[in-house]
Amino acid sequence: MNLVIRTALFVASTAITVLAQVSQVAVINYSGFNASAPIAPGSIASAYGSFGTVATTATATPSPLPTTLASISIRINNRTAPLYFVSSGQINFVVPNATESGAQTVEVLNGTTVIARGSVNIWEVFPAMASSDTTPTSQGIVQNQNFSINNQGSRARRGEIIQIYATGCGRTGPATTDGLAPTALSPAVARTEAFVANLPAVVQFSGAHPQFPGICQVNVVVPDQAFVTGQVPVFITVGGIASNSVSVWIQ
Repeated sequence: MNLVIRTALFVASTAITVLAQVSQVAVINYSGFNASAPIAPGSIASAYGSFGTVATTATATPSPLPTTLASISIRINNRTAPLYFVSSGQINFVVPNATESGAQTVEVLNGTTVIARGSVNIWEVFPAMASSDTTPTSQGIVQNQNFSINNQGSRARRGEIIQIYATGCGRTGPATTDGLAPTALSPAVARTEAFVANLPAVVQFSGAHPQFPGICQVNVVVPDQAFVTGQVPVFITVGGIASNSVSVWIQ
């Protein structure tokens, strides 16, 4: 399982190049790599910019996640965010749970000095599914019922459960703590729906992942219909807001 989630967490590391001035920072929705998309409290996002040679590449191991890596930290509306990864051009972080909706200021700091600043739009929920690339038929970061990674050579079966990995599912109940994996099941507060091959699918669970802060795990039953076969699209909605679409392979 760790390999699957780590693939999801760091696939964005080389997916986008953002040309930014030294004093600018652009925050990108972690899944879908959409620069115009909002992000939600508790979700994973990536900040791109030019953070100088002072930022040594460093990766954190959850949980807990640190709020400083290689002397670098990031704040949203003056709330310090837990960090997964920092480099001179990219920071992967978890949006603090208490971040208010609306346009919020983002600051990157080296020690106590602000070295980059920008803004980001915060929504209460904005689901984004993890994928292997940015193409319309990109393979979702999904596990089959037997915990194998879903791909063309390892397909899910109709009627079985797949575990979909996403972010941006919003607050949970009980609430999670910034940078910490939950110690008990923490279902998403907003209603989650799933669609496999454009068919409504039963959602058995949607909520915080038990190991990786910021990841939303959605357990879905593959519809048992004969035409649900091959590479099919999958997406979720949270609170009525649709995620990007990814693909899964069905046997």
